[in-house]
Amino acid sequence: MPELPEVETIRRELARVLIGKKITQVIVNLSKAVRGSVAVFRKKISGAKIKSVGRRAKLAIFSLSNGYSFVVHLKMTGQLIYQRQKVLKVGGHPIKDGTRDLPNKFTRVIFHLADGGTLFFNDVRKFGFLQLMPTAELENFFKRNKYGPEPLSDNFTFSVFLSLLKKKRATKIKPLLIDQTFIAGVGNIYATEICFYARLNPSRTVGSLKPREVKKLYRGLKSILKNAVNKKGTSMNNYVDAYGQSGNYVSSLKVYGRKGESCPRCGATIKNIILGGRGTTYCPRCQK
Repeated sequence: MPELPEVETIRRELARVLIGKKITQVIVNLSKAVRGSVAVFRKKISGAKIKSVGRRAKLAIFSLSNGYSFVVHLKMTGQLIYQRQKVLKVGGHPIKDGTRDLPNKFTRVIFHLADGGTLFFNDVRKFGFLQLMPTAELENFFKRNKYGPEPLSDNFTFSVFLSLLKKKRATKIKPLLIDQTFIAGVGNIYATEICFYARLNPSRTVGSLKPREVKKLYRGLKSILKNAVNKKGTSMNNYVDAYGQSGNYVSSLKVYGRKGESCPRCGATIKNIILGGRGTTYCPRCQK
C-alpha cells in the first residue's frame, strides 16, 4: 500500500486543487467504505468547505469548515480522483479503466463540488475506508489507534528515537521499522532501504546495535523518507501520484525488489528472507 512518501505526495497535489472548495453533495455507493453512520457522514460533509488536506501516517486528512474532518486510508487498491471538465488528477493505486466513464464500478464514494468538480474514492478490493469525526478528536483518534510518531516531524529527534529503541531491545530492526505503533508511515519498501543505508542486517535485534549504528539508522530513516518525498514516492506497479504519474524514487532503490541482482555498493548477490511475514531483500556482505 502507499507509504508515507506516496500519501504525502497525494496530499500535496490534491491540496492545490481542493482547498477552499465547497462540497455540495456526497454519494456513498458502498456503505462499508464509510466507518460509522453513512447518513451522518453525508449530512456533516455536505455544504462544508475543504479547509486543508493533511496527512498522518498513511492516512490523508480532509479538514472542513464546519469543525469536522474525515480521514481516508487507501489501503492496497484505493485511489482518489479529482475531475473537473478535462482536468483529471489521480492518486493512489492505478486501476485499469479506473478513470474511464466516472463514476464506474470501482467508485465507492463521490464528492460533488460547487465549482463543478468531483472527487471520487475508487477501490478495487474494498479494503480502503473513510471516517468522519470532529476535527478536535483527530489527535485522540490516532492515539486510540496507537500510531507512532511522525518520522519527518521536527519533534522526532535522535533522543526521541533512542528512547523508543530502548523499549524494543529484543525486536528485530526491519519488523520494528514497519510497526505503525513504533513509527508511523514506514512500510516494507522504505524499511528495506533504510537498513541498507545503515549497513545493517534487517534481522538484527535492537539490543545488538552499537551507538554509531543507531545514529546511522536514524540518519537513514530521515534521509530515505525525505528523498522519497522529494521524488514523489516509489512506483512498484501499485502507486501513481495525484497527476497519474509514477513516483521517481524507484530509480533510487538499492535493494528492494532486486533479489538475485548485484549489490550496488559491494557487488555481492542480493538475497531475500522473510521477516515478520514480509519479504526482505538485503546484501549479506555489506549489511552486517
